[in-house]
Amino acid sequence: MPVKSLFDSARESSRTFYASVLRGEVSDANVRGYLRMTSQIEDIWTQVEQKVATLIAQGANPWDAYAQAGYPFAFVRAARTCTVFVRELLAADAAADPSTAGFLPQVTYDQAHALCAQIQPSLEHAVMALNDPNYVPDVRLPLSLGPRIESEGASCPVAHLQGMIAAARETREWAAGLLAQYENALSGAKVSVPAAITAHVDALKRRLALADFQLRAGTDLVGQISQGEATAELHEKAEDSLWEAMQGFFLISQSVARPELLTAKQARSGFIRKRGAYHDRRITPDDLWEIADKSARQELRGTQFGTDEMKEMCEKMHGVLSARAQQYADEVEQAVYDDNAYVISKMANCPFDPLYRSRTELTLAGQRIPADYEFHWDYHRNTLNYRKHFGRIQAWQECQEEGSDD
Repeated sequence: MPVKSLFDSARESSRTFYASVLRGEVSDANVRGYLRMTSQIEDIWTQVEQKVATLIAQGANPWDAYAQAGYPFAFVRAARTCTVFVRELLAADAAADPSTAGFLPQVTYDQAHALCAQIQPSLEHAVMALNDPNYVPDVRLPLSLGPRIESEGASCPVAHLQGMIAAARETREWAAGLLAQYENALSGAKVSVPAAITAHVDALKRRLALADFQLRAGTDLVGQISQGEATAELHEKAEDSLWEAMQGFFLISQSVARPELLTAKQARSGFIRKRGAYHDRRITPDDLWEIADKSARQELRGTQFGTDEMKEMCEKMHGVLSARAQQYADEVEQAVYDDNAYVISKMANCPFDPLYRSRTELTLAGQRIPADYEFHWDYHRNTLNYRKHFGRIQAWQECQEEGSDD
């Protein structure tokens, strides 16, 4: 096994000092570790395509064959999109400054890490759906791309934006390719293609055209930013446009095989219970894990830290989950699903619940939230907190008692 020379060790130490101390970047080791589990994506994707081909060969209509494979297709494509997004972020950062190889700006690391956390669950769902003819997902489809992490107190690095462009271009080619593949399969049908399927293909093409426009707009803005000719507002606009494009391609790739997913947001409208249906209810510390972000349930449930925190929070809530808190939880879920709000920090508050930002003006639990504001529910005080921007801390901190200073 080769041994590092003194020169190599010194050079590595110098690079670490430059990246982490002088530039404030963080090691990408965790992110690269997550990426190692993506080797199964292509195998699972191939199995799903083989399932479709087998069904068609056995006489199934192409649209029915695709529908039967719709769930595994949706999940494996979601995993692949997150993987490519992360890889392109890393590649763009490495190309921008090779001297910081192995380190990432905080926002790039946080975004990559958040996307990595979505890969394994999506692959698990894909495998279950592929091997169970009666599979019904326990998550709501179509999946939304995210969570989206934004730069705090500074404009997003240009390399980060360039990574988004590269990821959007690749996912765009998938979306267009999947649509073309689907159309080709339809053309070989032995019976007339149903009008609903034809309308679905037309709707997918319109979605693709809109996402193409958003990608072009974002790319043009990044070009201007790269020349040093942009304000903070244009930075944000570029990122918004690229994210919308990625979200569009992401939706198309999930919806090609299952037309109902393309209109799922409209069909789901009105699911929230009426205000009178909410009542205060008794809870235990275990019940609070249902409020927590999924990543907290995966990482902290069963640990001593997680158990102690949930017990303490339940005591502070006097063992009661209020009607307003339940209403907020339903309404914020709807807002995120409708893309009117998004998660900007997954485990921001105790009980390990997210911090959100509004895209449009919202009314949650009877309270108005302006557009582009951060907000979360304070389960300790049973209130909705919102402001333009909350402060950040590096570690968990005890919440202040009522009546004390923030």
